[in-house]
Amino acid sequence: MADPTILGLSVTDLVGFIMVVLATVVLAKGTNMLSRRILDERVSRAQSKAMARLFQYIVLAIGLYLGFWEVLGLDMAALLASLGILGIGVALASQQVLMNAFSGILLSIIKPVKMDEWIEVSGLPVTGIGRVKDINLMNTVLKDLDGRILYVPNSVMVNNKVINYSRAGIVAIRIPVWLQSLNDFERVKNIVLDVADKDPLILPNVGEEERKRVTKTFELKSVSRYLEKRVDISHFPPSIIIKDIQREKVKVDIKIWIRDVSKRDEIVTGYLDSLRLRFAKEGIEFGDD
Repeated sequence: MADPTILGLSVTDLVGFIMVVLATVVLAKGTNMLSRRILDERVSRAQSKAMARLFQYIVLAIGLYLGFWEVLGLDMAALLASLGILGIGVALASQQVLMNAFSGILLSIIKPVKMDEWIEVSGLPVTGIGRVKDINLMNTVLKDLDGRILYVPNSVMVNNKVINYSRAGIVAIRIPVWLQSLNDFERVKNIVLDVADKDPLILPNVGEEERKRVTKTFELKSVSRYLEKRVDISHFPPSIIIKDIQREKVKVDIKIWIRDVSKRDEIVTGYLDSLRLRFAKEGIEFGDD
């Protein structure tokens, strides 16, 4: 008596295929856990996770190949060809998967970003500043300043500009401000710099705790390799330059240096509020932009 069939495949083969898939999933998960246990003591957490997932995907790929090819006896090339347009869609999807997987391997080798670093990825859609929470074979997971979790395909990470704020150590923030008049610009300049000097989070006159954090940041290998041999906190003073003049109004560009880019908006808001109060006291008016 012949075996009953489902979609042209025998029930025995289908049961065998399901058993192979289940065994593959269990084995792949076990490979991941064992790899993490071995690698966590030898390499960084990000490298350990990436390599463990790579081994897991390899086991899954081998298991699925055996299931389709050996157990079911399917010719995958012939199957895709027979599916026509669907086969083309699967091929294109597979191409994207392979691009992301290859990019993930490339990211694990060149290491442009690491876990917990603050980065920004160009291209569309714009991600804004986010903290790296995970790097896997297919995508990089970011958590932005609004608490959103962003899954950025690794091919996007490789093919677009990535700004790594953590590797810079400190970041310059440029604040455009319109003034009502250019009269007594030297006094305006002194006020702008004085307000910045009194802010405990703006370099170089930061508070004691922030000074320790800045010094510690400069000592990190990931940061020091991009800095001059001798870097001092005093090398990053605030500054102001004239950018544009329109009749009586003048546009100035204020540059301040900060360490924690995740507090950028908070620091800028506090600085501008202090500057507004000081200008009001000194009789200086802001202009309309």
